[in-house]
Amino acid sequence: MSKQAPHFWFEWILSSLQEGKVVEITANGWSMWPTIKPGTSISISRVEMSELQPGDLIAFTRAAHFVVHRIEEIKSNGAFTIYTRGDANLRRDEPITAENFCGKVIALNTKEIPEANYAPEIPQMPARMKNAFVQFVQINRARAKKIPSLMKRDSK
Repeated sequence: MSKQAPHFWFEWILSSLQEGKVVEITANGWSMWPTIKPGTSISISRVEMSELQPGDLIAFTRAAHFVVHRIEEIKSNGAFTIYTRGDANLRRDEPITAENFCGKVIALNTKEIPEANYAPEIPQMPARMKNAFVQFVQINRARAKKIPSLMKRDSK
């Protein structure tokens, strides 16, 4: 079995959505934490942009990647323009139009992560700040695990 290039799968998923099929992708980023964690299976279906509402999760393309974020605002001045933001992000994304809109998230299938992998509860901190702090800790913990192997590599 030959391994396909990532661009092949990107195009295949886009064409499947345009045919009206439900597509399932796996999350690998932290921008929607804690709603969507890396490893979460996301089911996406093509819908009309007129059916969307603020608060919905949508998929759109950025470069050759899929991004899933929450709708903050929808403007309709002839054509629809959607403004989104990841739950853990501080800034809005670029405007989403019909050209880069893919579909609506219809299901999230999360894998249970043992409680030991979660950061401790931080009292009296706004949710967005808490999410950013936990994301920072988890990312830097993952980076710190790589340091010994990098030091071995660089000492040769």
